[in-house]
Amino acid sequence: MFEGFDFRPGIVKWNSYKLSPDDMTDIRWLSEDMFMVEYPKGYLIDVGWYGRCFTLNGVFIIYIIKDTEWDNPVLKEEYRSVTELYEGMKIAIHKINQLIK
Repeated sequence: MFEGFDFRPGIVKWNSYKLSPDDMTDIRWLSEDMFMVEYPKGYLIDVGWYGRCFTLNGVFIIYIIKDTEWDNPVLKEEYRSVTELYEGMKIAIHKINQLIK
């Protein structure tokens, strides 16, 4: 998931899916714990699916979290398709790189 994205200086800690706009192999197994990247200064990007995956009634959510403050995310954006999710990840990477400078 998100192959080809440059997450530096972040380190991918969790990447459990083969899912892209072109390959929906794992679509029926979606869960809240899909993808995570840890960044300097206590930041992370987290991606999850929230909803019923076998009917696709739900959303992907990208979070930017600082210092494990899950109740107060720096960013929380919802996406209804994998294509939108990939575009949202570009925005999240840009934002987090601004925050860690």
